[in-house]
Amino acid sequence: MKNKLPIYLNIFLCLITLFSSLQIKLDPPIWLGYGDPYDYLEQSKIPLTDIHFYIPKHVNFYPRPFTVPLIYKIVNGNPESIIIIQKIIHFLSAFIFASVLLLYIKRSRAKIFFLISWYLLMIWWNILGWTNNILSESLSISFLFLWFSSFLYFEKKKNNITLILHSLVTILFSFTRDSWPYILIAFYTIYILYSLLWEKRIKISYSIFLTLSIILFITQQYTAKVGQRYRRPVLNNIVYRILPNEKYTQWFVENGMPCKDILIQKNINFNDYKAIYSLYNDTSLNELHRWAIEKGNVVYMKFLITHPKVLLLLNEKRTDLNRIFAYDFGYTGDIRGISYISFYIFPFFSLLSVILLLFFICYISFRENINQIIFSITVIIIFTLNAFLLYSADALEVERHLFLTNIMIQFSGIYLITFILDSKTFDLGRE
Repeated sequence: MKNKLPIYLNIFLCLITLFSSLQIKLDPPIWLGYGDPYDYLEQSKIPLTDIHFYIPKHVNFYPRPFTVPLIYKIVNGNPESIIIIQKIIHFLSAFIFASVLLLYIKRSRAKIFFLISWYLLMIWWNILGWTNNILSESLSISFLFLWFSSFLYFEKKKNNITLILHSLVTILFSFTRDSWPYILIAFYTIYILYSLLWEKRIKISYSIFLTLSIILFITQQYTAKVGQRYRRPVLNNIVYRILPNEKYTQWFVENGMPCKDILIQKNINFNDYKAIYSLYNDTSLNELHRWAIEKGNVVYMKFLITHPKVLLLLNEKRTDLNRIFAYDFGYTGDIRGISYISFYIFPFFSLLSVILLLFFICYISFRENINQIIFSITVIIIFTLNAFLLYSADALEVERHLFLTNIMIQFSGIYLITFILDSKTFDLGRE
């Protein structure tokens, strides 16, 4: 019975938190106040047999990667049903991840600590709140943990079925947001380097996953270009980060950016989002729009590479950099229901505390050969890269684009403490 307690606890916590979350209803719905939900709903109307569902063109809406519209299509684009299915997928992904991680944890104390901490994190409004909005954030979180789960399960049960399963989850996860292919490539590259350095060989499975992630990157770049998905971020960056700096502006002009004088004459108020949004459909900037679609993203990446201070955020003010760790910042409405429990707990871990925990578990791993150290290190590295990538990718709504940073800090803290408690160092007697 004692050995099965964590399994029963996982089921109980999943059901009770799911049921409690389904009782939370925002009235009026929070999603009505945003423009993006209508784009997702419009794309979900395209038939699955139409190639434009997967590679949508910019016609009467702003196209997105296909996974989120696919989930919305399952419930016929009904907003109330979308919110329900997002909550179900959210807690299903939490349950699956917990089930997989329990395969790696040996000691009961560590299992109980993990399960309680894990579900407290899953009901944190900074995570659960997104399920009430018709945006990509909630499903992106859910598929992130499904991706983690399928990878860790593959590591535990290496066979063709788990390899195919992880590949399928990776595809769906990749197409929740355009930034994920970069992270996929980084993740599998780290694992290949690990196998090369520590095992003196490159595992075929890691090579397959890296190849898949490169294919996904190329495919998503193509679909983003067809759907003009980089046009708005490029324009935002030019207005917010380039125009205020004369040298940067001249660099872009020398690299082909048109309409400099028109942009300057508009004397844009950087604090007025509506003024920025009006540029998206400004016909006097049609030449700039075409350039942003065809060359803007490549030129901006070239700019970041040739200006390392900008890429490494060395020119940013501390107050601006704090947006990387933002949480509960408005897109999810006021905190409700069961989330009040976690309101007084999270954020519990700071970046510094996670780094100290990482050093401690590294010390323990040298004594006990804890095989989970590589996963925790990789997660911390890829989400550090993710913070740099997304901060630079779009100058608008930085907090929203980086909503995962603080979530992953809390996740990493829970994960590290779990395996510290699972180590022999904390053996207090027989369990």
